[in-house]
Amino acid sequence: MEYSRKVHYIRLSVFSLIIFLFLISSLLFLISNKKERRLFIFPSVDEGNYVVEYRYLEKNPVQGKIQLFVDELLLGSGIERTKLLFARGTRVLSCFLRKGVLFVNLSPELLAQEDSAVQIQEGVELLKKNIKANFGNVSEIEIYVDGKYAYE
Repeated sequence: MEYSRKVHYIRLSVFSLIIFLFLISSLLFLISNKKERRLFIFPSVDEGNYVVEYRYLEKNPVQGKIQLFVDELLLGSGIERTKLLFARGTRVLSCFLRKGVLFVNLSPELLAQEDSAVQIQEGVELLKKNIKANFGNVSEIEIYVDGKYAYE
């Protein structure tokens, strides 16, 4: 009888410890989970192919979620054998969303054509595709270069 009681006590202790650790780890996960997963589509060096990459970005960045995403997109892929969307040095001058329309003002470096980047038109289309794939609240995207409307 004594042995049975000890076994029961040990099982109850182990079970209680497991439940306690599960609750603590769940709480810590909820507190520390400050990143969200985003999908990035980059052009491949191989003609007509694309490379998909996932990154974890801050949930509440200072510059806003969409601008952080576009900033990361303009940096390029971390995977080899991919091209940039635009020429090196292209950066976001401003980015804001109003009534479902996203206004993105990019620097004039975008106009420089490089071998390491795709054609400007393809870069613009990929930029729009990436944004729409990650942000369902964006219905239309207006692209500006140095404050001037970029016609497609």
